[in-house]
Amino acid sequence: MKLEEFKEIVKQEFGTKLEHATPANVQEFIANFYAGVSGKREGRYDIEEKASSYEEIVKDFLAGVLEHPSEDAIILLWLLALELLFAVIEPIERERIGKFLNNLQEDI
Repeated sequence: MKLEEFKEIVKQEFGTKLEHATPANVQEFIANFYAGVSGKREGRYDIEEKASSYEEIVKDFLAGVLEHPSEDAIILLWLLALELLFAVIEPIERERIGKFLNNLQEDI
C-alpha cells in the first residue's frame, strides 16, 4: 500500500487530526487493517511465535520492519505507535473517570 493511500484511510477513519480516534475504534481499525493485508477477515489465526516474552516479540517485529520498503515500514511503525499510545491512554482515562465518578457519589 502506498503511504498516501494509507494517510487517506486514516483521515477517513479518524479525522484529519485523529479527533475521532478512541481506544475502541483504534483497536478495531488495526485489527481490520491487518486482516485486510493478510486477506483473512474471519476465524482464528494460528500464530507460530517462538518468542517467549513481549520484549522478544517487539524486537523481532522491529528487526523485521527494517527489511520492509520504506513506505511499508512507516505504516507498520505508525500503527504500532498508535496501538501503544491508546493502550497507555485507556487505563489512565479509566482511572481518571473512576475517580471523578467516586467523587460524584461522595457528593450525593
